[in-house]
Parts: sequence; C-alpha cells; structure tokens
Amino acid sequence: MKTRITLKNIKIAICLTLCLAFFASQGQAAGVKPEFEVGLSFGLRTLNNSELKDVYGQGINVFPSVTLVWKGLMLGGGYEAGFKKDGLIGIYQEPAELTVKGGEIFAGYQLRLKNIAPYIKVGVGFYSYKQVVESEYVSDYPVDGSKTGLIVAGGLKYFPLKKLFISAEVKYGGLKVKPYDTEVDLGGLRLNGGLGLSF
Repeated sequence: MKTRITLKNIKIAICLTLCLAFFASQGQAAGVKPEFEVGLSFGLRTLNNSELKDVYGQGINVFPSVTLVWKGLMLGGGYEAGFKKDGLIGIYQEPAELTVKGGEIFAGYQLRLKNIAPYIKVGVGFYSYKQVVESEYVSDYPVDGSKTGLIVAGGLKYFPLKKLFISAEVKYGGLKVKPYDTEVDLGGLRLNGGLGLSF
C-alpha cells in the first residue's frame, strides 16, 4: 500500500511537535520535570462493519507510541499497524485482502497512584485502508484511500519498577469510509497490552 503524506498531516505533526516542546519548556520553567514515555503494545482489533467482519474476522494491531506526561496531562502520538486479513468475499467467494493502518495523535490525563496510573485519552487517527479482490469484475474499482477518525481510549499502567511499566488499554476508533455508494465503518475496538519505559 502506498503511503500518503498530505499537507494536512504534515501540519498536524508540526503542531504536535510544537505542543510537546511547549509542555516540556513549561515544565522546566515551573520546576516540574515532564516525563517522556515510549511504549509498544499489541492485541486484538475488531471491525464494526458486520459484513466485513464475516469476511475477515478479527485481526491484530501493533502500536508503538511516544507520550509526554506533565502534571498528569498527556500528549503524544503513535502508529497503528498489523491489521492485514485475508478472506473470501461476494457470491463467488473470491479471494480478498483488507489492510488498515495509520498514525494517531492524542491528548489525555493520567492519575499516578504510587505504582499504578489509570488514564483516559482522546485523539484523531489518520488511517489508510486498502481492499484487494482477486476478480476480473472489480479490477476497475479499487478500494484504496485514506480517512481520519476519532479515537477514545482508557487504560491502566502498572510500574513494577520506577521507569518500567506494563499497560492494558481499551480503545475505540471510528473510521467511516465511502469507497463506492455505500458507507462502510472500518473502525472497531482495540484490546491491547504492552510494555513501556519512562524517562
């Protein structure tokens, strides 16, 4: 799948970088050192659309992320990959493949209670999606595009060591696309677990 780098996505990435730099400088000025967290999580990824769920079932997702935490406020970004599923589609049961992936930015709040930290966050995902069907009848109508979607998540971090944490998260992402005349929801739940380091 080709990667789409649009002017809008570049502006958002620049805005995120400036916000991270602002929070870091404010934290230094206030004498409260901000923390950077680097994490990697993976787990189950579902599809909202029932017809596509019947074709492709459930998949996995892998999500590396970087987060700045200052006085409980969270600001960060990550990249969701890993969802690539094969199935048989249509009345002729033709081989098909669906891929969904993309970057996310988010903001939220976490409450540090000794060695645990529950958190919530909201954000926007910038996803690319592609469906390939091995059929002579649909070769002129490829499904290959990109779309933004809202994400909402909540989770818990456990710190067995001062700088090491184990995370568990439930995230919902909406991704409604309209490749033809009918709108399809490629969004779904992500149930992830992972590890991370705090600096």
